[in-house]
Amino acid sequence: MAHEQDGSIALPFAIVRKGFDRDEVRNYFERFDAELRVTAADRDAAAAQARDLARQLEEARSEIDDLRKDVDRLSVPPTTAEGMSDRISRMLRLASDEASEVRAKADADAAEMVSVAEQEAARLRGRHESLVAELEDRRNALAIEHEQTMARARTEAARIVEAAQAERDRLAAEAETKRARIQEDFDITMSERRQKTIAAVNELESSSKAEAKRRLADATHEAERRLQSATDQAERKIAHARELAEELRVLRGRILAQLLGVRGQLDSVPAMLQAVNRESELLDAAPERRSDGGRNENAKTEALPAASDTVEAEIEDVEYAETEDDTPAEANRRESEPSRR
Repeated sequence: MAHEQDGSIALPFAIVRKGFDRDEVRNYFERFDAELRVTAADRDAAAAQARDLARQLEEARSEIDDLRKDVDRLSVPPTTAEGMSDRISRMLRLASDEASEVRAKADADAAEMVSVAEQEAARLRGRHESLVAELEDRRNALAIEHEQTMARARTEAARIVEAAQAERDRLAAEAETKRARIQEDFDITMSERRQKTIAAVNELESSSKAEAKRRLADATHEAERRLQSATDQAERKIAHARELAEELRVLRGRILAQLLGVRGQLDSVPAMLQAVNRESELLDAAPERRSDGGRNENAKTEALPAASDTVEAEIEDVEYAETEDDTPAEANRRESEPSRR
C-alpha cells in the first residue's frame, strides 16, 4: 500500500511540449477511480459479511435461550419424589441427570458457538475497521495526490499560458515589424513602378503624338494627292464630256438640218400628189396594167402623210434630246466648279 502511494505520488508522467500527456493523466485517474470502486465494493462486502455473522450470532443466542427454557421446563418435576415409588424416583433422577447433561452440553455448545461467533465477529469487525481505515488513508492520499497534481497542473497551465502570451506578443511584434518592412518595401517598389510607369506613359505619349502627327501629315498629303488626282481626272472627264457634248450638238444640228430639209420636201409632196391624182382621173380608160400602177401610186400617196408625221416626230425627239443633253452637261459643269475652287 505504501509502495503504491509512493509510486502514485511520484507521478511518472511523460513531459510533453505543453504540460503532461492528457492520455496518461486520464488513464491514471481512470485506474484510480477503478481501484476506489473496488475498495468500496470490498468494504461493502465485509460490512455485509459482518452483518450476516451478527445475524447468525443472534440466531444462535435465540436458539440457546430456547433450549435453556426447554431444559428448565423439563427439569421441573410435576410432583415430589416422596410420594412416588422408587422406580419413578429413579426415572426422574435419570431424566433429571440426562437433562442436566443435555443442558450442560447445550450450555457448552452455546458457549462455544458464542465464543466462535464473537471471535469471528471481532475478526470481521477488525477487518472492516482495517479496510475502512485503509480506504480512508488511501482516499486521503489520493485526495492529497489529486490536489498536488491539480496544483502542478494549474502551475504548469499558468506557465504555459504565460509562455504562450509571451510567444504571442513576440510573434505579434515580429509580425508588426515584418509588416512595416513589407509595407515600406511595397511603398518603395510601388513608387519606383509608378515613376517608371509615368515615364513610360510620357514616352509613349510623346511617341504616340509624334506618330500621330506623322500619320496625320501622311494622311493629309495622301488626301491632297488623291483629291488633286481626282480633281484632275474629273476635269479631264468633264473636258472630254464637253467635247463629246459639243460633237453631239454639232451632229444633232446636222441631223436637224437634214430633217428640216426632208420636212420641206415632204411639204411639197401633197401638191404633187394632187397633180398626179388629176392626171390619173384623166387616164381612167388606160389598160389594166396602168390601172395597177395607178393603184400603187395611190398607195404611195396615202403613205406620204404617215412618213411626214414620222419625220416630224423624229425632229421633236432630236430637239428634246438636245435639251436633255444640255442639262447634264450643265450639272457636270456645276459639280466641277467646287472641286476646282
